[in-house]
Amino acid sequence: MLRNTIILSILFLSSGCASVPLQKDKAFTVAVEAVQDESYIDGVNAAYVFVDNADPDDPRYDRGLKLVALSSEKLGLKYAAGMIFREIATKRRNMTIVPDALYGLKRIVESEIFDEDMIITSFIASEDFGDIPDELKAFVLYYQGLDLMRRGADNWAWDVFAKIPHDSLYFYEAEYVKAVRSVAEGDYDKAIKQLEKLNKKKSLNEKIKIKVKRTLARIAFEEKRYHDALRYFKAITKIAPEDPEILLETAWTYFYLGDARKTLGLLLALDAPVYKKNISPERYLLEALALRRLCQFGAARAAAVRLKKRYNKSIKKLGSGFLPEQVDEMRDAARYLGRSKMNSFFLESIDSEIQRLDSLKDDMEPNLYKYLQNLYLKGRIEAVNRKEQYIKQDLKELAEELLATREGMRLIIHELGVALLRGRRRPLGVTEKAAFVVPKTGKKIFYTFGGEYWTDELDDLIVIAEDRCID
Repeated sequence: MLRNTIILSILFLSSGCASVPLQKDKAFTVAVEAVQDESYIDGVNAAYVFVDNADPDDPRYDRGLKLVALSSEKLGLKYAAGMIFREIATKRRNMTIVPDALYGLKRIVESEIFDEDMIITSFIASEDFGDIPDELKAFVLYYQGLDLMRRGADNWAWDVFAKIPHDSLYFYEAEYVKAVRSVAEGDYDKAIKQLEKLNKKKSLNEKIKIKVKRTLARIAFEEKRYHDALRYFKAITKIAPEDPEILLETAWTYFYLGDARKTLGLLLALDAPVYKKNISPERYLLEALALRRLCQFGAARAAAVRLKKRYNKSIKKLGSGFLPEQVDEMRDAARYLGRSKMNSFFLESIDSEIQRLDSLKDDMEPNLYKYLQNLYLKGRIEAVNRKEQYIKQDLKELAEELLATREGMRLIIHELGVALLRGRRRPLGVTEKAAFVVPKTGKKIFYTFGGEYWTDELDDLIVIAEDRCID
């Protein structure tokens, strides 16, 4: 490796007043060559030797930092790379390098796991970067407009969005944000027109497609257009098959379409180990409702018992006056809700990158390792502090849902008792779909569920439950 020969010779040049400039100049040359050869550990070592010995006024200083950032990014140290790119773009000592730094930040943001506070909220959203390429302009303007909208300055946000080049994917992101604002204002007709226009665009990336279809599905569900909602939900599961929220929303849709058995199949899928950390109290409420429609009174009551068993500790503590943030189970679940979700993924990512950094320690120049280690320690502390702030916000909603579901289950248990006295009559409402019959022959193969879960089959499960109602 270059490191064992050239890098070490740079570090141990003879002492004297000329050694630092010689060390610095040679290090820069080695760094450039190493990065070009995709020898990133050599590149980051040499680049840092240059930066550590150079003055910020050196015209090559930011070029050296860029080499450190690029090499770090390639080595899997994405957070460190982002912070270095941010420094280059913030200081603007060399304006010709600023677009390169912004491209680096754009790549990191588009990876979807990043420090939103440091990169977007406290930097991109509030800076004027002057004349930059259209691709970067679209990226910057979108996040500046989004930040304004989150702060309630909608008119200013729309003005910023209007400047986004129309051939950019960020233009479609901005159009989606406008549609969401229409939904929030209760103007579903306007929102549907905006979303359907987006849905027809062939150039949409997968992330926007999922968001557009999900919002159209939710609007259709609210408007009781359940067949339309199901069509959109099915389209989403083909793109994002491992999303528990989609499974639950699809289950509710099947329930209102009169298919209790398919509803129960999707709820069974939610018991998969992959969703273990997901708290969905309404899952048990829906299970009880579906079983009640089939006049499976004992099984419906059992669903209520499972709700109590599953969340009994949390419910008891809330009932005893504990704050939601003092209940461990709820704290764990809230990590994957709302604003907490992205911060939790970021925290997991930063921990993984710290392990990656430690694995590279023996191959790194010692001062470089200390520099990167300090970046990660600081970033982790900030992420942990944000975690507490976000969890308090998201826990309130989760606690309300859990307590509301408990009350709903009490009502169902009461209704079950009354129904038993009246006989096995189906509750009023939609007509229940006939039981699914497995054909003796055909092109499809049917398997009996044996407790194993396959991610690509979660939305195909059906519970063949007996209909015990007497209509």
